[in-house]
Amino acid sequence: MSSLRVLHLAGSSVSEFYYNLSMIYAQKVLQPKGVSSYYAIVHPQGVWQLGSALDDLSPKLSLQEMIRQLPEIDVVIPHLFCFPGMTSFRGFFEDLLGLPIVGSPSHCTALASNKAQTRNVVEAMGVKVAKGQAVRSGDTVTMKPPFIVKPNSEDNSLGLTLVKSEDELAAALNKGFEFDETLLVEDYIPGRELRVGVIERDGELFVPRSMIEYIFPENHPIRTVHDKYDLQADGTPGRQPEKPVAKPQCPAEVTPDLWEKIATAAKKAHIALGCRDYSLFDFRIHEITNEPYLLEAGLFWSFGEISMISRMLLADGENLEDVVFEIWNNASQKTRVAHGSLYLSV
Repeated sequence: MSSLRVLHLAGSSVSEFYYNLSMIYAQKVLQPKGVSSYYAIVHPQGVWQLGSALDDLSPKLSLQEMIRQLPEIDVVIPHLFCFPGMTSFRGFFEDLLGLPIVGSPSHCTALASNKAQTRNVVEAMGVKVAKGQAVRSGDTVTMKPPFIVKPNSEDNSLGLTLVKSEDELAAALNKGFEFDETLLVEDYIPGRELRVGVIERDGELFVPRSMIEYIFPENHPIRTVHDKYDLQADGTPGRQPEKPVAKPQCPAEVTPDLWEKIATAAKKAHIALGCRDYSLFDFRIHEITNEPYLLEAGLFWSFGEISMISRMLLADGENLEDVVFEIWNNASQKTRVAHGSLYLSV
């Protein structure tokens, strides 16, 4: 039986921060039996490298040279976290080169990368979200603290602030506008924070029984970038922290009733956003009402044991390599491009 030929797409054309972040996960990706892997790495300077392993890459290439040197590929696995990597790079490889991408298509990831639009879409499907307001420079914030101020199209808690009083607002806005021209101001939901995955399996939406909870000490009520990554001297991520202040617990202690509420909300959000193959969502569980409120959609899974969805599956007792191969193989067999393929003519 011939192997499944997989192209791992990693790096970033935007910044060293996102380049390092991508490589953290690409280095840990699983290599299931029956898979032949190849790598395409993009650098912040816009140049590329190709190779059969991350420690055996080609000299740097232009985009045109990279395309010409691509081997025959069955499916592409994206490990990109910057905005172009989550959106236009997916569209380029799938819609123009005609290579199936594992995960959501570019129009879906573009929607999910806009937090204000994501809120509106999932709320229309009956998913609870906190009261919010999108603001640009010069706008008046009409909401009352406590609330969260965060860039509308930025991830990893960059530029995020919990505002507890009015005199903290100006600094929070200035910090947020360093990362985006539009900010989302959102009511702070006191309570637990849970992360849940959704996977398309056998034609149905499957939610792992194990969810991840982030345990907050009283003086640290939200996750920051330091809870997610150990930052190096230059401010770029080096690895996941060994001892984050907000500690992840998997499986979370969740009652059957609460699990059903969260799973139902996550499936609705997956459908509403047009997700494909898998999705990942963060919820806050209100400490008084016990109702889940969606915080964000994270449409990424780098398929290593350190990835969040992988941790959920492992906690469920699943054979991770089998699940990963199933998802990759299914994606490779789907017809996803309607109008030919540039890749075939290069």
